[in-house]
Amino acid sequence: MIGVLGLFLISAGCGGDKASSDSGLASSCTSTEATTSWDAGVLRHERPGCASLELSATVLGSGGLTVELTPFGDGWQPKITAESAGQFDGLILSGTHSTAGSEPPVLWRQGYQSWSHSGVAAMSGLARDTQGVPVIGGDGDAIAVKDEAGGTSWWVGVVGRADGESILLGALGALKTRFFVAFEASSVWAVWGHRGDSIALAAGETLTLDPLFVQSGDDASGLYEAYAVAATDRVPAPDLAARPPTGWATWYHFFEDITEDDVRANLDFAAALVEDDGDAQIEVFQIDDGWQGLWGGWRAGEEFPSGMPALAEDIAAAGFTPGLWMAPFYVSRETPLYRDNPDWWVRKPDSGDEISFNNLGTGDYAVIDPTHPDAAAWLSAEIASKVAQGWTYLKLDFLYAGAQVGERYTDVTGIEAFHIGMQIIREAAGDAWILACGAPFLPSLGYAESFRTGADIAFGFDRDPKLAYLRWATRSTAARSWSNGRWWWIDPDQILVRPPFTDAEATGAVVANAVSGGTWMLGDDLPALSTERLDLALHPELMAFRGRSARPRHPLQFISGVDPGPPFEDAMPDDAVPVVWDFDDGSTAVLNLSDEPIDVEVDGGTELLSGETSGPTTRTLEPGSGELWVSD
Repeated sequence: MIGVLGLFLISAGCGGDKASSDSGLASSCTSTEATTSWDAGVLRHERPGCASLELSATVLGSGGLTVELTPFGDGWQPKITAESAGQFDGLILSGTHSTAGSEPPVLWRQGYQSWSHSGVAAMSGLARDTQGVPVIGGDGDAIAVKDEAGGTSWWVGVVGRADGESILLGALGALKTRFFVAFEASSVWAVWGHRGDSIALAAGETLTLDPLFVQSGDDASGLYEAYAVAATDRVPAPDLAARPPTGWATWYHFFEDITEDDVRANLDFAAALVEDDGDAQIEVFQIDDGWQGLWGGWRAGEEFPSGMPALAEDIAAAGFTPGLWMAPFYVSRETPLYRDNPDWWVRKPDSGDEISFNNLGTGDYAVIDPTHPDAAAWLSAEIASKVAQGWTYLKLDFLYAGAQVGERYTDVTGIEAFHIGMQIIREAAGDAWILACGAPFLPSLGYAESFRTGADIAFGFDRDPKLAYLRWATRSTAARSWSNGRWWWIDPDQILVRPPFTDAEATGAVVANAVSGGTWMLGDDLPALSTERLDLALHPELMAFRGRSARPRHPLQFISGVDPGPPFEDAMPDDAVPVVWDFDDGSTAVLNLSDEPIDVEVDGGTELLSGETSGPTTRTLEPGSGELWVSD
């Protein structure tokens, strides 16, 4: 059987001006039509002279498994059929790719979850497993982010050349199995499963996997945007408010040491600020980790003597939306809940021991199994009770735990278990706003109004803001900017403007948040901020960029090293953040998050932070600084 998925019309022309030694294609290509077909176990994508892809299929498992790919909207859906009873372990499409252009190919990659490294990485040789498949990590607990490899990408990835063409491969939803892609200079893999889950199949049974989206063109950002739309055609995003929220949260000043007195001091200050200044925009007042006695024992700890219902009532009375942090899939082994319910917990598939997590030695946690009816009822009741108390903005953290591979009450994959858990949470939360944090990227589509796109920007062991930490977060914003307003509102993390940030670095912090188009949450102790820094953090014209789309200019030119998190960037800086960001209305942001001054050309207009006006000019940006230019 031969399937042909029409002709993709690519609006932009192809780039490049000389032959590519890697691809063998002429880089001066003009084709706007691409054909994708499936024939005799091979998937082919071709834009003559511009980009090509040829992938052969291998099915891992037992039972005489065969595979067929059929057109599905803008993608191709794999169907695995068992001739006899057996099990499915993975589907591998592997082969070659080529793209026109003279620059070396790079990978615009996505990490597994919120905190995983996402950005543009150089190509490198990949380690292979015993099946010849590139080794990818990162899908275990929070510590597993250290295992992700530069030539791999979870859920979706773009391989391309800065002066030429790119190819995108991505799953249209992750409803059944994990999915990843991997690339070397001319080799490519697309992989469903193959991460420890097995799916039993009866004789003659057909397993339908998530569709594969394939597209090419000379606009890497445009490919991601087209993919985002195609994914929501299959898995609709929630209805989004016109703009993402503004607010304040406790974590990056008080961390787990937060007390009710700290909360009330900031609440009183914020209420007075809004009353005195009609331009001050603070909507959400969110309490982060540290309010509870124990994870899983979601009741106020000793430092919150009034209790959480009373605090929510007081926050609402002050004119703000009460926000609360929870980690719903983890339960402390010190809780009576854990001790009284020995069959509620996810176990390792190899040993049968419970999966455990200690969060860098700060606790001892088990993973709750939402496929167990009693555990599911408890999870639903906990979320519903917090919303009933008035907590209608829920920051739900460490959500990756719900997708870990393991043995559960019901025989499901880790991804299926995640969806079961998130559906319980979404239904229990009702109309409450959900911020998904520490969450697997693609599987979270459809459940959350906002999504954390990076790792933390300060830490309990290093609490001051640092340029390296801001650089790490903004690189993640650039890598995932295409999802803003399409899947959810980006949560780029809280804004820190307090010392030791210099005045220049404080401008970089607020402009970096503006280019995200996402949530505008302050993270400093409000009464301790100077008037100048507070005014900067609440700059009304910058805050008006919430909900708008900014594209990083020339994204494939900004190549970074893949590392586990911001402290590694601080120790060994190798991140490159796009300098120029373009908004749809012609406004332009410029950012220098490097450690050295740079010169950058701007078209002119009015710079919002300084009020300076200018025609086209060259600006010298100090390290850490940012500017936002609007047309006069």
